[in-house]
Order: sequence, then C-alpha cells, then structure tokens
Amino acid sequence: MTITITRPCALLHTTGRELKAVSEAVLAHASQDEDDLPALRQVHIEVHAGDLRLVCSDRFTMGIARQPLTSATENFACTFAVSAWQIRTLVEAVDDNAPVTVSIEDNRLVVTTDDKLHSIPGEESVLPWRMALGRHLNPAPAPTGRFLINPAFLARLAPARALQEDGVLQLQMHGEHQAVIATLGERFLALVMPMRDNGRIKALPSRPLDGWFDLIDEN
Repeated sequence: MTITITRPCALLHTTGRELKAVSEAVLAHASQDEDDLPALRQVHIEVHAGDLRLVCSDRFTMGIARQPLTSATENFACTFAVSAWQIRTLVEAVDDNAPVTVSIEDNRLVVTTDDKLHSIPGEESVLPWRMALGRHLNPAPAPTGRFLINPAFLARLAPARALQEDGVLQLQMHGEHQAVIATLGERFLALVMPMRDNGRIKALPSRPLDGWFDLIDEN
C-alpha cells in the first residue's frame, strides 16, 4: 500500500513484531478499569526530536517507551492520546512478520499494513506524566529503609523485554516517594510505586532474612 504525505507528520517503518513490542511495553501500565479517569486508560503519544514516545500510567505504575522514527517533516512535533483498548486491539490483529508503516499526524495515528489501514483519531493528552517523572527522578534526601511492593506491579515490567531481547532491566529506588525505577537502556523506563504502609511494615519481621539462614547450614 502506497503512503502519500500531504501534511506534516512523522513516519515509522517497522514490523508487526516491533510494533507489538513497543506498544505492549507500555500497555501493561494502562488501567483497564472503566471507572478510572480516561487519561489512565489511554496511550499518550508524543513526537519530538526524531523520537516516538508512548506513555501509559494507572497511577500505581508508569511505562515510557521510546522508538527512533524513520523520518519526520522538519520541526514536526505533536502530543495527543488515544484509547489503550484501541491500540491493544490493533497490535493483536497485526501479523508479527508483516511490514507496518506508522504515520503520526497532529492529532491522528495511522497504521498501515499491506492490506489494511487503521486510522485512530486522537484527543488532548492531559496526563501530567512529565511532572510525575521529574518528581520521582529527583534524588531522595536520605535513605528510605524498607518499603512494600505489590508483586503484580513488578510483573508489568515483563513485556518490555521484547524491546531488547539481550537486554536487562536495571532497577533502583529513587526519590523521596520510594519509587522503584526500571530502565532498559534508553528504550524503556518504568516507575513502580510502593504500597501504602498503613501500619503493615511494623507488623512485619524487622529482620526478614533470619528465617532463611537455616538453609545455608543444611546438608
């Protein structure tokens, strides 16, 4: 299928597998609760400085993926949001080996394969993800000690592995809010927020490893 460019836009020539990888890395962080705010159920799309950026967050975790663009009209930049459900449905329908062209216009996402064209209109992106990222990237003034993490939130990091099969996620705790920050080079970043304490830490053992030392001495 031939793509005719008639207005400022950015283009990404890729494959179905690569489109799924970059999309699913962030879709794991979008809310699927219909009662949540629309911004938490959207994929926030940004084009800037030759990069395509995708962002999702449900408040508890946030995923950000970056993908270098194939080309873009001079000085083109845009920001908008589309339904996470629409993106999830789209990537599930695309064959892994199919050549795919993604066109990003001012307020529209167009995904084209050999036999189909998917055009998804966007709307204003109101998720303050950059502000949240800045707040959590600032160094903590002092060590934060123990904190609680929901294992289900850590599991959301798994889809990012498809972005770089031989890559490893680097985890660190950062910022006064005790967020766990996971990075996969410069392709992917995630924030995982700790669970509210509500007195639970005081009820847990102060030396949680003590119950494991007996395994060292077993024959």
